[in-house]
Amino acid sequence: MRLATHAENPAEFDVNRFVLEHGRMPFLSDPIPPWSYRGWLLFQVQFADAHPGAPGRWIHYLRTFEAGRLLDEPIPRIEFSSMPFPAGLKMIEKCVELLSYRDSSWTAFEKFVAWLAWGLSVSKVMPEIEQATSEALYRTFNFEPLILHPHDYLGHYLAERRSKGWNPNAYYPTPHSLCDAMAMMVFEGGETPRSDPRLRLVQEPAVGTGRMLLSASNYSYRLFGMDIDRLVVSICLCNGAFYAPWLSFPFPEKILDASRAPSGELETQDRGTLPRAA
Repeated sequence: MRLATHAENPAEFDVNRFVLEHGRMPFLSDPIPPWSYRGWLLFQVQFADAHPGAPGRWIHYLRTFEAGRLLDEPIPRIEFSSMPFPAGLKMIEKCVELLSYRDSSWTAFEKFVAWLAWGLSVSKVMPEIEQATSEALYRTFNFEPLILHPHDYLGHYLAERRSKGWNPNAYYPTPHSLCDAMAMMVFEGGETPRSDPRLRLVQEPAVGTGRMLLSASNYSYRLFGMDIDRLVVSICLCNGAFYAPWLSFPFPEKILDASRAPSGELETQDRGTLPRAA
């Protein structure tokens, strides 16, 4: 079972092949540094998600792939805090500072998101960052506080800078508590559906950084969205890689089809479009 997506460009270094050949992740001492591999950060997310205090969603996701159908168990529930964990937010601030030595804070934040998106394999574009800075980011960034204290850290960081000239598209996130309440009303209100709610389609036309879909991920595997702002779409996909793998890496239809009720018992709906970074 592969843990990161395979490189689609022959010129890309394939982190999966490296792990299969060496039995480990790339080290700083290797000829090719870890950040050169698209998807290299996915392994770190998965290791952090194995922590006893983490929601264990990557384990659940990979076990589902191994089974070839949806498991006979509920989706592991994840609770998002109303405010970011201070250590997690401080760590992100430090990473942006490392990129601010020659760029504006706004450009530095965009580069940091691009660095994450490449490392999480939700973008095909490797950011142009000096090797020394990439190494500093490698040594500074740590997934553990983000995984153990779930929150839309990147969206929070972006929205809080609007008074400093950032946030040109006026993005302002819906509070996590309100997103959770809306998801509960949709999935737990009304009559009990005849079909598996995990197959219920959720589409968000103004997805932002994905908070609505993250809340819906407690109930459904079929999460789709779109947005005019490329930066927040990238953040949405990073958040999916952090907290809801099936948002950023949807299950193949063969897995969903293997879990559907007999014909006539499920509603048929359009599949929508997965948000993708450029």
